[in-house]
Amino acid sequence: MVEQATPRLNRSELAVPGSRTELFEKAAKSDVDVIFLDCEDAVAPDEKEKARKNIIQALNDIDWGTKTISVRINGLDTHYMYRDVVDILEQGGERLDMIMIPKVGTPSDIY
Repeated sequence: MVEQATPRLNRSELAVPGSRTELFEKAAKSDVDVIFLDCEDAVAPDEKEKARKNIIQALNDIDWGTKTISVRINGLDTHYMYRDVVDILEQGGERLDMIMIPKVGTPSDIY
């Protein structure tokens, strides 16, 4: 059973590359309302898998307080996207509030 989430006012958002683990704690302690952990543009191709693992660990280990936590997955047209969704939801989804899908061009991209 899924519990109803308490609505939160989102006034500010901070992007944090999944490859920059030293920024995770700083982001958690910041005054922003939303943090999105990035698997996509902010991460070099040779760091994608490690960034995904970093994000999963951060979702499980860091106290994010009342912040809205989102992960921007890699594009639907990439070979990284599937593992992003499956691994992050299965291993770190308990604390995750949203998944951001980048570069959506048409409704069929998300259907």
